[in-house]
Amino acid sequence: MSPAELCCHTLLIDDGPRYRSYCLLLLSHVDVDEDELRDQAAKYGLEGTINALLRYLETHGNGEGTGLPEWSVFQELAADYEVSLPR
Repeated sequence: MSPAELCCHTLLIDDGPRYRSYCLLLLSHVDVDEDELRDQAAKYGLEGTINALLRYLETHGNGEGTGLPEWSVFQELAADYEVSLPR
């Protein structure tokens, strides 16, 4: 299963804050093919959610949407899982 598929399937199980945070960790930790991610999102009707997650990572949490943690909280979570975030 590719990271794109894993992210989308995780969100299909539960689209709550906890699972969105897990997807954010995955997307920030591995090299995800963005085209594949967007294709998978379209397949499952998750385009808006995936766009919000990608925007969140690109802007370091500026313009956070509902269900996304404050950037400082996400940084702490990433540190807990030993995930390095891009600066």
